[in-house]
This record gives sequence, C-alpha cells and structure tokens, in this order.
Amino acid sequence: MRERTIRGTVLATVLTASCFAAAPAHETNYVGLQLFAVAGVHKDVAGTQYGAGIGPLLQARVGGRRLAFRFEGIPVVAIPQRASTYYGQATPSIGIFNATLGYRIVPRVSFGLGETVINQRTPLPNLQQIVSSRLAGFRYALRYTEPLRGNRTIEANLGAAPTLWGSDDYVYGDGVTPPTVKAEQAAEIDASLAIGFQRPYGEMLLGLRALNFSAKYTATGIAGDRNAGVGLFVEFRKAIP
Repeated sequence: MRERTIRGTVLATVLTASCFAAAPAHETNYVGLQLFAVAGVHKDVAGTQYGAGIGPLLQARVGGRRLAFRFEGIPVVAIPQRASTYYGQATPSIGIFNATLGYRIVPRVSFGLGETVINQRTPLPNLQQIVSSRLAGFRYALRYTEPLRGNRTIEANLGAAPTLWGSDDYVYGDGVTPPTVKAEQAAEIDASLAIGFQRPYGEMLLGLRALNFSAKYTATGIAGDRNAGVGLFVEFRKAIP
C-alpha cells in the first residue's frame, strides 16, 4: 500500500514538473486556415435532426511569448440537414467568431479571456418561416502545448462561453403574421486535441474537435435547441513576423 502511495506521489510530481518545466513549446505568430469536417445532431421541440458538413475556420495569433491575441472565425456557411416532416429541408447558415487575449501562466499552459459571437439564419419551408439569431458573450480559453521529438507538438484547447445573450427573430412568409422576437440565453463549449508538424511555411496540424451548444428562451425558461458535433480537422498555419 505504501509503495503504491509513493508511486502515485512520484507520478503526480513528474506530471506537475512537466507543466512547469523551463522549456516551453515554441509558438510563433501566424495566420491560418482550419478545415473542419463535422457530423452532429440538432434537437428542439420538433424532434431530432442529423447533419454533416465541412467548414473553413480562419485562424490567427498575434503577440509575444507570454501575452497574445488569438482569433478564430468562420464565414457564414450553409450546413444542409436531413429533411424533416415538420420543418422540411432546413439548411441553416452559421457564422462564428472567437477572440481571446491569452497569458502564458506556466511554460506549457496559457489562459485566455475574450468573446464569442454566433450568427445563424435558418429558412423553414414547411412553416413558411425564417429564423435568425445573434448571440454574444464572454469566452474563457485554456491551452496546453507539449513539444515532441522531430519538430512535432501536441496541442490541446478547451474553450467555453457559459452565458451568451441575444434573441431569435421569426419572420413569416404568409403575409399576415407579424415578425416575432424572443430573447434567448445560450451556452457553448468546445475542445480540440491535435498534433502539429513543422513545415517550411509554418505548421500543419491534424486533430479532433468537439462542440456542444444549448439555448433557452429567457422569458419562459423553455429549451430552445441543442447542437452537438464532433469531427476531424486539418489546419495550415503560415508564420508571420
């Protein structure tokens, strides 16, 4: 029993020391493009819909060794879903923007604060409706990097926007019903794990990314919708001065 305790203590000490080691992972300023292939599920009062798609995420880092801005954004892209008997062929268009100011608290770990903005627009043919929304709120980000042999790097990211505020806007196509606005509150969390390879132009990463989003109407507390997805990505980073 005592031997197990000693082993556990030694292992914990080694893991802690690796985070606080003097040699940090090499980081440079860059602009990049991430291609994210995602499969996911959308749930609301009408039921469950499944979809898949590929979207580009623009990436950038600007700053120094300890303090740096990170930006991530996706232009508004359409993600087709399977047709449902309730909505018809719904094809939402989604745009996302994340920005954080990160501080390297120890050589391999940085913590960031910033903002998340999510825009979406979804035509619902069977209901003669177009639903659009814009949500925004504070974002928190945790980042871990581990240098490997052969100019490779392990990179792990965890981001969360616990409270996003905004509204759902309903526009009806029947020529009679006036537009409706419903205040909305949401939360978003995403995580990724990747391995990076140094290239002459900068770096290429291959990894896995997952995300979860849920929303509710603030006036009633009734759940609005939930979206969850997971997929593979490849990212190309061009080093800049």
